[in-house]
Amino acid sequence: MHLINFIHTLFSVLALLAGGYIFFSAKGTARHVQAGWVYVASMLILIFTSFFIFDLFGGFGVFHALSIVSLGTMALGIYFPLFARSNRGWLIQHYMWMSYSYVGLVMAGGSHLFGLVPEWPNWLRIFLFWGLPYLLGSFWIFRFRKRTLQEVKDRKGLQIVVR
Repeated sequence: MHLINFIHTLFSVLALLAGGYIFFSAKGTARHVQAGWVYVASMLILIFTSFFIFDLFGGFGVFHALSIVSLGTMALGIYFPLFARSNRGWLIQHYMWMSYSYVGLVMAGGSHLFGLVPEWPNWLRIFLFWGLPYLLGSFWIFRFRKRTLQEVKDRKGLQIVVR
C-alpha cells in the first residue's frame, strides 16, 4: 500500500469513528465539539489525500468530484456555528449539513466494498453500500431532528428556531 493510501485510509477510519460518535451521541456538549473537530480535521486530510489517489481512473474521476462535494457539505456544516450564529436557523443548518456529511462518508466507505463481492449484481451492491446507508441515515436524521435540536436549545439556552 502506498503511503498516501495508508494516510487516506487511516483518517477515513478516524473520521468514521469520530463521526459515528457524534451521530449517535448527545449534541452540544464539550465532547461533541471535541469529536467534531477530530471529524473535521480527519475529513480535511482524507479529502486532500483523495486528490493524490489515481488507482481507479488513472486521473481525475468521479470520486474526486465527490470529494469536492464532501468538502462543500462539511464547509457549510461548520460555517453556521462559526460565522452565522446570528441566523436563528443556524443550528438546523449545522445539524443537517454535518449529518449528511457523515452519511456521505459512510456511502464513500461503501464504495470500497464493491470489489469484495464482484459476483453480486450491481443493483444489489448499489442498494446495500449506497442506498441503504442513505436511507437509514436520512431516517435517523429526520426522526430525531426536532428532539435533538430541542435538547441542544435547552442545554445551551439558545434563542433559535427548532423545526
